[in-house]
Amino acid sequence: MDCPRCNSGNIRAAATNGANAEHVIRKRACADCGHAWFTVELAVSPAVVGWGRIGPAGQSKPVLRVPVEIAVGSEAV
Repeated sequence: MDCPRCNSGNIRAAATNGANAEHVIRKRACADCGHAWFTVELAVSPAVVGWGRIGPAGQSKPVLRVPVEIAVGSEAV
């Protein structure tokens, strides 16, 4: 994941909350521009995940095969 403000890959997870068994929330911070933001890690159905060749070495890694829509309250994000 890169910084959404400056596209730097020099980021760290400044804080992690894994207290909820259904999701993990992380506050991330960019060491280059100082921007901070939050990410959420959720379980997804195996039906939406496939394997793809990633990077210059062509490593096989999991990738989303279809877009995943996340509902927050009654609104979709």
